[in-house]
Amino acid sequence: MRRRAVLAAGLAAPALAQSPWPRRPITLIVPAAPGGATDVLGRVMAQSLGTTLGVAVVVENRGGAAGSIATEAAAAANPDGHSIAIGMISTLAVNPHIYPRLRYDPLRDFAPIGLIAQVPMVLLAQKRLAEGGLAGFIARVRAAPDSISYGSAGAGSNVHIGMVAFLDAAGLQMVHVPYRGSGPMTIDLVAGNIDSGMTGTPAALPLIRADRMAALGTTAARRLSQTPDVPAISETLPGFEAMQWYGLVAPARTPPEIVARLHAATNAALADEQVRHRLADEGAVPDARSAEEFRAFIVAELERWGVVARRNNLRPNE
Repeated sequence: MRRRAVLAAGLAAPALAQSPWPRRPITLIVPAAPGGATDVLGRVMAQSLGTTLGVAVVVENRGGAAGSIATEAAAAANPDGHSIAIGMISTLAVNPHIYPRLRYDPLRDFAPIGLIAQVPMVLLAQKRLAEGGLAGFIARVRAAPDSISYGSAGAGSNVHIGMVAFLDAAGLQMVHVPYRGSGPMTIDLVAGNIDSGMTGTPAALPLIRADRMAALGTTAARRLSQTPDVPAISETLPGFEAMQWYGLVAPARTPPEIVARLHAATNAALADEQVRHRLADEGAVPDARSAEEFRAFIVAELERWGVVARRNNLRPNE
């Protein structure tokens, strides 16, 4: 009888080790408030992932500190495959160089699932500063570095690092006015309370089409199909490119087989025409890569933006 019990236990062990997943709804932590481009992208992916995996994927919005609060929560989550997060340029490549007491490491504390998309930004300015296009704007800033301002969604935010990269490439200085998000910054920009600022393509397009602001350049390597009359900044500053990017990550120590299934579901979403259409509406360019390629991409971006952050002495809310 004892031998049968031991044999039965041995046969049951593999079944217990390979318990079904997912066993309950998956939480997708989005490091932004509801309503913005990051939130929209997260909800598009959550819906598609849920369909593929056969379980609800629930979006949990956590804003603050350029996404650091949400990303810290994601790093500390149970690594059982039921908690994943949006990882992006600010949280994985910029914040580690700006926030000295960050409670996560972008490489040690996460298992990359896959890159989702890249999103270009647009440099907007008051029309009085736009005569002569981007070259004219650069000349005005160079002549009066302490009197022309730009807004951002806070130190380390996607739009902030895009603007810093532009100023760095052009050898300029401007007055930085940080806000608690891109929305408030854009409102003040339209109201004329600040002189300029970058924002993602989705937020910029209505302002451009309504002729509310001057569009001086996009941060993509080439002109965008949505704004063919707006030059790429690289036409004035050769080689310039600064794209927002978004991917999915899981807490470190999430079982590799679960990460592989999440990766397959992510790529299935990016191959779906409806998802690609929704991403295009947000100005996002799908960019499917393997988990290993995504990790290498994060490593390269960490190095690139670390150089920019150190050279410009970036600090929180500066």
